[in-house]
Amino acid sequence: MSKLSEIDLGSALLSTFILVGFIATAFVFVRLTIIGLNYVKVNYLKEEGEDKDEKKNKGETKGF
Repeated sequence: MSKLSEIDLGSALLSTFILVGFIATAFVFVRLTIIGLNYVKVNYLKEEGEDKDEKKNKGETKGF
């Protein structure tokens, strides 16, 4: 009977660690997705901002 309870305990621990591994993997993917989106967002806004400044500077240089 003691061997049966050891098998159940081992199976429960293994299942728990597998579940924790899946949750951790999902957390890593979500975190990497957020980092990637922020990276694209910052670079896109930076590039767009530089284009706007260049257009304003071109207009200001013409004339007096």
